[in-house]
Amino acid sequence: MGRIAVGTGAVLLLSSMVPGPGEAQLPGMVPLEVRLPKPPQPVRAEGRDHLIYELRITNVARRGAAIRQVEVIGDGLVLATRAGDSLRVAMARVGETGDGRILGGGRQAVLFLHLSVPAGSAPARLTHRLSVTHADSLEQGSTTDLLATAVAVEQAAVPVLASPLRGGPWVAVNGPGNSSGHRRTVIPLDGLPRIPQRFATDWIRLGPGGSAWQGDSTRNENWFGYGEPLLAVARGKVVAVKDSIIENVPFAPTMAVPITLETVGGNHVILDLGGGRFAFYAHLIPGSIRVRVGEMVRPGQEVGRLGNSGNSTAPHLHFHLGDAPSPLATEGIAFVIASYQDLGLAPEFPGSWSARGPPTERREELPLENRVTAFRK
Repeated sequence: MGRIAVGTGAVLLLSSMVPGPGEAQLPGMVPLEVRLPKPPQPVRAEGRDHLIYELRITNVARRGAAIRQVEVIGDGLVLATRAGDSLRVAMARVGETGDGRILGGGRQAVLFLHLSVPAGSAPARLTHRLSVTHADSLEQGSTTDLLATAVAVEQAAVPVLASPLRGGPWVAVNGPGNSSGHRRTVIPLDGLPRIPQRFATDWIRLGPGGSAWQGDSTRNENWFGYGEPLLAVARGKVVAVKDSIIENVPFAPTMAVPITLETVGGNHVILDLGGGRFAFYAHLIPGSIRVRVGEMVRPGQEVGRLGNSGNSTAPHLHFHLGDAPSPLATEGIAFVIASYQDLGLAPEFPGSWSARGPPTERREELPLENRVTAFRK
């Protein structure tokens, strides 16, 4: 849903100097501060447990430093290694472009991690070993290892939600995944950078031929999902409603209204599900919202209709769960859907899609990026 950029959390480790080329190594003297903005929590997807979280890494020295490799260690075993291109694509410098593995003095990068382990085997703690060298020696030369202090993995079970939609097929565009635009959008509000869309999805409906629209794609009503009812995912209380924002023309180069913090979600609804969990439904049709602030809703109750308002280029439902009653001033939290059918992958969306095998029944799992699903009608 967003296009913005820039974390903080618990400090893992802070040291002081990294040697330059030809200088003596000083084990443990590494000028990096490593922070964990939000502890990882295992979420079930495609039959495995996934840990989706970030490390915020700051070079606190004047001299540049480079990270050549990162190992994630759990229960004494190396669960994942990121190096070379796999590390380069997983790191992004804050506030600037360029190779995120190279940090000038005082610069910061975010390391986006997505680990997959067999179901039920997620470790209780994770440690990260960073191999650090001089900024001019990323591809060669010696390194100093920084072993970041172990961090706890959240053990509480993720919430099990009903589906916000009926029928299908629906594509989980920009769904949970390390390269998703939602995942990479860090939003600084009130002095605190957050990733509100860490587990968000843009749900787009496909028609009988596997396309998202028929006829003229610039007409909202020609999109198969347009006007579909949006359903409460659990019992909860309506805590926010925004209505009367006019809709966009699909694929238009500009939005129908200026995009601000007030309009970014378009017409939207926020439900308080209890336990510090808030469900956000964005981009609804103006005038379609069926609930009001203060109302209690039940699972499956219609809250509005799928549209194309706010920061949206085509009709879809943007849905995510956060820890605060705000579209963006919230940290995205994990959840699973009680049941659905996995119909396959749509890696080249938009484009026509066709099933390549029988559906797989999924229970209490989360559809990942570009998975095609069907829900109970």
